[in-house]
Amino acid sequence: MGEHFDLIVLGGGPAGERAAIQAAKLNKRAALVEKERVVGGTCVNWGAIPSKTLRESALFVQGLSARKQDGIQCEIGKDISVQDFMHRERLVVQRELQLINEALDRWSVKLYKGHGEFVDAHTVAVRGVDDKARLYLTGDFVVIATGSSPSHPADIDFDSAVVFDSATILALPRMPRSIIVLGAGVIGVEYASIFAALGLEVTLIDTRPELLPFLDRESAGILERELTRLGIVITHGDHYQTIEKIASDPPSVRLCTRNGNRHEADVLLYCVGRDGNTADLGLDCIGLSANERGLLSVNEHLQTEVSHIYAAGDVIGYPALASTSMEQGRLAVRHAFGVKGPKGDTEHLPFAIYAIPEVSYIGENEETLAARGIPFLVGRGRYELNPRGQIIGDTGGLLKLLFHQETLQLLGVHVVGSAASELVHIGQAFLQCRATAIQIAETLYNYPTLSDLYRHAAVDAWIASQKGSDHPVLLAR
Repeated sequence: MGEHFDLIVLGGGPAGERAAIQAAKLNKRAALVEKERVVGGTCVNWGAIPSKTLRESALFVQGLSARKQDGIQCEIGKDISVQDFMHRERLVVQRELQLINEALDRWSVKLYKGHGEFVDAHTVAVRGVDDKARLYLTGDFVVIATGSSPSHPADIDFDSAVVFDSATILALPRMPRSIIVLGAGVIGVEYASIFAALGLEVTLIDTRPELLPFLDRESAGILERELTRLGIVITHGDHYQTIEKIASDPPSVRLCTRNGNRHEADVLLYCVGRDGNTADLGLDCIGLSANERGLLSVNEHLQTEVSHIYAAGDVIGYPALASTSMEQGRLAVRHAFGVKGPKGDTEHLPFAIYAIPEVSYIGENEETLAARGIPFLVGRGRYELNPRGQIIGDTGGLLKLLFHQETLQLLGVHVVGSAASELVHIGQAFLQCRATAIQIAETLYNYPTLSDLYRHAAVDAWIASQKGSDHPVLLAR
């Protein structure tokens, strides 16, 4: 038998890392079991950090194209590869991994490399690459933070030559000229826009009838318009029938859809859904079961049906964001050891889509307010009327604020355009302090900045609230 710990964490991604460190900060002995050769999970190694680094390269390329219109001539070599674009990604990932390992060492979290599997409700076997149990760990509490992986239908051959998923697409052996992106969720939209900005011919096939149905419809419309301007061909409400490799030099891929359409491209990126990494955890040994997508159910304290076993991060599904996963890990540990602490605001969660352009939101949208019968006003700040928007060449963006019609209290923030993922946090602060349109409009912002869009949007809503009123509009536009 191995050592006994106060807490065993399965999975070294954002949720697992923060859970283990939180336990250590509470003077508890914590063990972290990670089957990959590095910690950091999908976020650091294959997902958020690498893809956003490639996005910065794509924005650079797009900027060079735009500069040609201003008479500045810049060229990119024809033989450049994805790996050339990803040089900085390797530096960023290495730095992130260094910081994570330093934090684990600083808090004396014991790291075990291997696959963790339940033997009983308090015992985890750590297996090596040969699938043999190397040691057994026992713990008072366990946090399952094993994350998720791209879905792999049995009839698709993910050969990493012409068919890729979101975990392998950044290892493209060559820069293709064209790509089919099957699945227009967050990941699909992000990669479609990135590759389009890099100059590829992109076909985006959306299995749903409308783009990203959880988004504010006006924001989704602007996003789709901008994606189309990038040259992306978008098809809604279609699914694949067959996917086959075309023998050529180099090989390519053909996709036939259920609606009878046929698409051919150099490569195909499949990104329809993700499944929780729970299939080989030995859940049957502890009386737990995952749903059809491999996800675990938890209560408001992140407890599973086995009260001393918690789950956090992507393995429990929505919202599956690195930021919320980290907080879930902390909350689970604090509840396990009965320690009170700050509770993150789960009512107002910022959400970002790192497409080109970015989309971000927090709070209510028009559809949710209408469904609840809450009267509201809309204020808009348009990038085309903002000097900073003109300077950076982004004239298609929008900042949209939703206010209660009677109290003028801010209820929701929706941004599509440059720096949306940053701008939304100003709205987050306003939401948390229950600011009104007048307070937002009377806040001074640096000039010229995109942040000044908040003033314009708030004034826009204030003017709408005063229609038919004898009160003069005193706010500066």
